[in-house]
This record gives sequence, structure tokens and C-alpha cells, in this order.
Amino acid sequence: MVSTLVHKKYAYTLLAGVAIIVLLAGNYAYNNRLGSSSLHAPPPTSPTVLKKQPFPPKIWQSWKDDSEDPTDRTVGFPHQWRVVNPDWRYERITDANNDAYVRDHFDGLISDLFTSSEDPILKADFLRYLVLLREGGVWADIDVYPHQPVSKWVPKQYQGSVNLVIGIENDHHKKPIWPGSPYSVQLCQYTVLAKPNHPAIKKVVKQVAKNLKKLLASKEPGEAVSFEDVMATTGPFAFTKVIMDYFKEMTGVEHTGDELDKLGEPRLIGDVLVLPKDSFGWLPQENTHEKGDATILVEHLFIGSWRAGHPG
Repeated sequence: MVSTLVHKKYAYTLLAGVAIIVLLAGNYAYNNRLGSSSLHAPPPTSPTVLKKQPFPPKIWQSWKDDSEDPTDRTVGFPHQWRVVNPDWRYERITDANNDAYVRDHFDGLISDLFTSSEDPILKADFLRYLVLLREGGVWADIDVYPHQPVSKWVPKQYQGSVNLVIGIENDHHKKPIWPGSPYSVQLCQYTVLAKPNHPAIKKVVKQVAKNLKKLLASKEPGEAVSFEDVMATTGPFAFTKVIMDYFKEMTGVEHTGDELDKLGEPRLIGDVLVLPKDSFGWLPQENTHEKGDATILVEHLFIGSWRAGHPG
């Protein structure tokens, strides 16, 4: 009888110990998950692992609403993305639901920063990086018109080596792209093709979050966000800097854009394919190629309607 009671005592003690271990392990895992990153996304995936994955067949845009023809100048643009890429999924995030998207997919540090910003352009810029980080695929501004299917953006010789595709927006031919800049080219962020969780996009998100937090803290209530604020905080100035830093990390040498001067063919730097200016930044008035040339992948109208509300 005594022996039976002893065995039961040990059994209860053992069960209690197991329960405590399970609870502690679960609590550690929960806390570790929360503290491991400021994003719900996993740590950035290495370029080697990413190369084994395809680009997600998704096209992402954002606008004030989900109307088929957002402006008089972009009539048919969103539809054309679906016509040119019939096998790709098309998604649009609107001003009404962008906060919900970010809250759903990113933790409080990111979502609080995003939702606390009242400037729609700062948010639109930040949103593109967050979407590319989590979802991958193509980001295209609403005033970008597709000329070639996304499947033709990466030449055959580079397929299997590329995880991120970017273009050149401006080339100042070895002269500063803006006063005081160390770079002679400006990389465009109005159209980007990425695999999800790319380390360079992760770095862009971190840098933009840092820039945005600093900018918001510096502004008095009601104080305007300037054109330069946008460009340097969330726009192409910030994007160019981070990508150039990533190039240095990949190659071990400094990159200023001089090496991309008058780029005539796509160039692979690390796992990033840099396209010539006319691929994403073609302008008819520059008379470099006739409209319809196969090297023109997209056409950007540069509507810039947001500039009116951003002095400078």
C-alpha cells in the first residue's frame, strides 16, 4: 500500500515537472519570437538560398482607391499589367487599407511608425519596401506602364543568379546626382522586382524606418514635409544609398555609380541585376530609342502629383 502511494507520488511529481518544462519552453519560444526581430518576417534569406527560389508571380501597386483608371493620364495602366502578364497575380493596396495591411504583417515597431505618419507619400514609399520584403514580386507605381512581360526582364545568362532587379532612373555621368551626393546615378524605386525577404530590401526597410522616425520627431505639429525630406527619408536618395552599400558588401569595393556610367547592358553585382537606364527610365525626349524598342521594359510618366504638397 505504501509502495503504491510512493509510486503515485513520484508519478504526480514527474507529470508536474514535465508540465513546467513545456510551459517554460513555450514561453521562451514566444518571447524569443517577439524579440528576434522588429518584423514578423523571418531573418533575411541568404542570396545563395534565394537563388534556388523563383520570383513570386505577383504585381503590386498602391493608390488612393481601387478604381480601374486612377487618373486621366494613366487610363488603362493597371489593366495593361494584367494583359502583359496574364499568369501573374495583380494586387492593389489602397489608402483605406494600407494601415491594416502593415498592422497585419509587421509588429508594433514598424506598424506604429507607419500608421503614425500622416504624409501619404512617406507612407507610399515605406509601403513598397514592406511589401517587397514580405511578398516579393514586382512593385510598380501607378504611373508606370509595362512594355514587356516581367518574364523578359532577366536575360537568360543571368537566370538562376538574380534575386533582385533594379533600374537606373538618372545618370549624371560621374558627376554628383544631387548636391553633395557621393553617387553619380540615382536608382529607381518606382519599379522593382524582388524575391521575398531579400537582405538588401531588409536593409532598406531598417534604414527607412530609422530615417522616418528621425524625421517625424523633428517636425512640429502641422509642419510641412518638404520635397527633399521625402527624397532623403523614404525616396530614391535613401534607396540608392542602401543599395550602393549592399553592392560594397557583396563585392568588397566602394560603389558610387561611376561604374554604371552609360550602362548599355544589364550588369550583375552580387545577386542584384542592374538594368540600363532605358529599361526602366526611358524618356521619349531623350531620343535614345524609339518607342516599342524591346529594351524598354516599362515607361514611367513621372506624374509627380505629390510634389505640390511638398515644398522645395
